[in-house]
Order: sequence, then C-alpha cells, then structure tokens
Amino acid sequence: MNVAAQESHGTKRAILDCAERLFAAQGFEATSLRAITAEAEANLGAVNYHFATKDALVLAVLRRRMKPLNEQRLALLFQFEQEADGAALSVEKILEALFRPALELVGRGAKGGRYFVRLLAHVLAGPGSYLQPLIQEEFAEKNRRFHAAIRRALPHLASDEVHWRLHFAHGVLLHTIANTHVLELSSAGRCRITNIEATLQKVIAFCAAGLTAGEQVKGKK
Repeated sequence: MNVAAQESHGTKRAILDCAERLFAAQGFEATSLRAITAEAEANLGAVNYHFATKDALVLAVLRRRMKPLNEQRLALLFQFEQEADGAALSVEKILEALFRPALELVGRGAKGGRYFVRLLAHVLAGPGSYLQPLIQEEFAEKNRRFHAAIRRALPHLASDEVHWRLHFAHGVLLHTIANTHVLELSSAGRCRITNIEATLQKVIAFCAAGLTAGEQVKGKK
C-alpha cells in the first residue's frame, strides 16, 4: 500500500471511529457530518469520497460491528453442530452461540463494545427506512439460522412460537448488556457482567427455561 493509499485508509478509519462515537452519544439524526469531520480532522469531501451519503456512513459504522459479531455467532453454531455429529444441539448450546460473542465484546470493557450497545439501541428505537436492508441482512437472515436450530431441538414448538421465544431471548440479552449500571447499582456492586462466564451461564439458564417452557403451543406452521 503506497503512502496516498495509507493516508486515504487512515482518513476513512478516523471518520468511522468518530462517527461511531458521536452516533452512539447523540443518535444518528442529531449528529451532523460537519461534527464528524471536525472530530476526525477531515473535510466533507472525504466523507463524500468514502461513503457518498450520511445514510451510507451510518450503515458502514453499523456493519463494522454487527457483521463480525454475527459471523462469530454463526461460526460458533457451526462448530457446536459439527461437534454434535448429526445430533440436535441442546437449547443451551444454541444460546451460547447466540449470546457469547456479544457478552464477550461488552464484558471486556472495550470502547467498541460500549459503542455497539448504544448504536444497537438507536437502531432498534427508530429504524429508518435506509436501515431496513441492514436489519434484514444482519438480524432477520441470521436469526433464521438459529430459528432452524431451535426448531430441531424443540420440534414440538410451532415455527411462530419459536420466533416469539427467540425474540424474547434477544430482549433479555440486550437488557443485560445495555443496562449494566442498573444491575450494579441495585446489587450494590455485587453483580457485574464483567465476569463473562458467570453472566453467560445465568442468561443461558434463564432463556433456556423460557424456550423450553410448556408443550401446549403446537401448531401447523
């Protein structure tokens, strides 16, 4: 990579880093391109060159975190399925594949983890139309892979019921990682998600109980 290419790459990374930080703090709509370029010590032309539009910049920031996270989830699910050698996975192993990457990202205390939680909250709170392809690609399509694994593990549950229960399980995870301060304050500091393995086991146990509860919801779908 020549000097010009290195500088261009460095500028692009600086814009992404600053946009991520400002989007997480202020939201997508409230953050201007001028604020981002000022923070990144770049000019508007650089944003236009690398991303074309603000919407495209938002998508680039989100994909930078979400894509590798979901790749880790799917890789873990595939690994566990290979180890199961054809047998259906337990609900607990499926949930571990779903939850571990996010908990490790946030539990390490890295800036990227803190920003990820806030960005995800902004996406879910007010998903604009330009975010729909990202939600379809990084949430809906990936969720179908876990939906299929749960259906194999719990064949008595109707397809729609599995969608509901996975949706609730995602809610448990998001609340756990997004509201750690509430947990710490209410427990006087005794409960923290920095102990990743302990937190993972608690979240898995709670969600597995919900996923496996009752057999009265059989259906045709």
